[in-house]
Amino acid sequence: MLVKEISEQHIQDIGHAFGYYDYGEEKGMASWFRDKEAVVTYICGFVRCVLTDGFLHTTSERGEGYIAYKLPGQKVSFKAARILLRGMLQSMSLGELFHFARMLSKAGPSLEDVLNKEKKPCIYVGMVCVREAYQGYMRKVMDLAFAEGDRLGIPVVLDTDAKSKCDKYVHLGMKLYGTRDLGPGGTLYDLVRYPKKAE
Repeated sequence: MLVKEISEQHIQDIGHAFGYYDYGEEKGMASWFRDKEAVVTYICGFVRCVLTDGFLHTTSERGEGYIAYKLPGQKVSFKAARILLRGMLQSMSLGELFHFARMLSKAGPSLEDVLNKEKKPCIYVGMVCVREAYQGYMRKVMDLAFAEGDRLGIPVVLDTDAKSKCDKYVHLGMKLYGTRDLGPGGTLYDLVRYPKKAE
């Protein structure tokens, strides 16, 4: 279901899930920011951004899990972009922000970028989160985007920042398309799930 409003507690829960994710020996998003709380701040800003533009969905009114995805033709509004930029500037200095942008640029295009350049429509998933009290809802969360992909007959794509996360998506039916090297920032994993053919 589409999320039209969300409590501040749920926003903080999502931010905490990303900021305090256990990467083990991997680097991931935690290495892009000065500390875990900076990650939380950025993710909270991202949640407010996707909420503003109607990209945020949840499994039920209880908000067990959340997923943000963008359909073909949907664009980020100026209002939402300002919210995201505010979150980024609260979590990174200008120097850190420029360094992060250079790191992403050197890593090469994402699968979404490739498909957009080829004018092939896709559903882009920008965030997936299952709240701590509801572990086990990952499949239900992903099925929200997969159902849209099947309905429209187009692939669902996303990128993630850890092999441990990548393996979970593969278990749920996605395929690893490729990886992007972020140098000291670790690795990004591009994944795709192609639509099921109608019976």
